[in-house]
Amino acid sequence: MANQVQMLIYEGFLAADPEMRFTPNGKNVTNFRIGSNREYKDANGTVQKETIWLKITAWGKLAEITNQWCEKGSHVLVFGYLRAAEGGNPAVYELKSGGWGASYEVTAERVRILKGKSNPNGAKAPAGEISADEEELPY
Repeated sequence: MANQVQMLIYEGFLAADPEMRFTPNGKNVTNFRIGSNREYKDANGTVQKETIWLKITAWGKLAEITNQWCEKGSHVLVFGYLRAAEGGNPAVYELKSGGWGASYEVTAERVRILKGKSNPNGAKAPAGEISADEEELPY
């Protein structure tokens, strides 16, 4: 059976600097979290604000580039697919303000850096989308 379409496109801001590490077999992987806000009106007409958090994993060259050119506050557009956390579900947690939240995990296939960081000699982040090579993704 052929694969069905599983594509997520999410825009958000990095919650912290990305963290790159290497797997035991030498593959590089970068993890970062992004938050995205939305506003909506509830049944009473009151404006509610909601932030959704995603844990993003990038592999190979995509991991290197996002680690090099992104930092806390960077504005990115991530193209990827949802991945279940351990146990098969998103991580659920209680919010300090009350209520519940969930954190979803995404494997990035492409990242567009809308506003990244500049390196010390003034070079800007690469323009356009950065894609992972097919053999870099761990599936």
